[in-house]
Amino acid sequence: MHKLVLEQKSEIERLSKKEAESQQTIEVLEECLKVGQDLLTKCPSVDEISAKLKTLEAEHESLQNTLKESHENEIKLKKELEDKHVQAMSVMAEKLKASNKRVNTLGTKLKAAEAEAADIDEMIFLLLGFERRKDDGLSRTEAYEEVGNSIEDLIEACRKIAMKLSLKKAHTKVIDTMTKMMLMVPELIGDWQESSARGVAAHVLTMCKAHFPTLDFAQIAAGVPKATNIKNLLAETCGFDTLFSNRVNHSMWYEKHDLPAVFSEDEEEEEEEGFGSSAS
Repeated sequence: MHKLVLEQKSEIERLSKKEAESQQTIEVLEECLKVGQDLLTKCPSVDEISAKLKTLEAEHESLQNTLKESHENEIKLKKELEDKHVQAMSVMAEKLKASNKRVNTLGTKLKAAEAEAADIDEMIFLLLGFERRKDDGLSRTEAYEEVGNSIEDLIEACRKIAMKLSLKKAHTKVIDTMTKMMLMVPELIGDWQESSARGVAAHVLTMCKAHFPTLDFAQIAAGVPKATNIKNLLAETCGFDTLFSNRVNHSMWYEKHDLPAVFSEDEEEEEEEGFGSSAS
């Protein structure tokens, strides 16, 4: 009996403990229920959630349409840009082709012009007596400057010759006048040389005749006697020839040339400044 009582007592204590635990569990569940009720109170209703879901779906669909349109516009714009690029490259290629053709044409014309200019230069330099060599280092401009200087020197020399020859109006027509006159220069020089030689010979013969009255001009003019050492005789004259030549008035021995009609001037015209008259 005592054992049974103890078992019943132990069972009662176990049931009491279990009841306490159950009561505690109920309290926890009641607290959770209360919290759940509060959450249910705060949470939106199903209709609100459904409305928000529809709104989100509409916005999502709108964004998809916008992205689709943007993508289509991007593809279209890219295609237009590619077409414009292809067209621009085609136009540029045509322009480049035309430009290359123009450059080649200009290059051909330039080469032809350079060749023609070189031929003209050679002809001009040849006419002017100017020798232009490839190794002289002169450019085309410098070569023409050299030619110009030579022409200026020639004109100045022609003016001086014209003044000495008393050619009127030579300062305005010096090239034409002196070009014609220069053709007579070799003959005039030869004549002046002969005249000077005759003048010196006349002076020498006159001097010898004065010192030796019996001198026979015909015998002297016949030439040097045979077996005569000409070099020794010429060596003895060294120095004395200068004394004789200084005494000669060359102008009185020159044979005067009658100038052609083209060089004659009207004696009634006034003498121009810087030139003497042809009569004087």
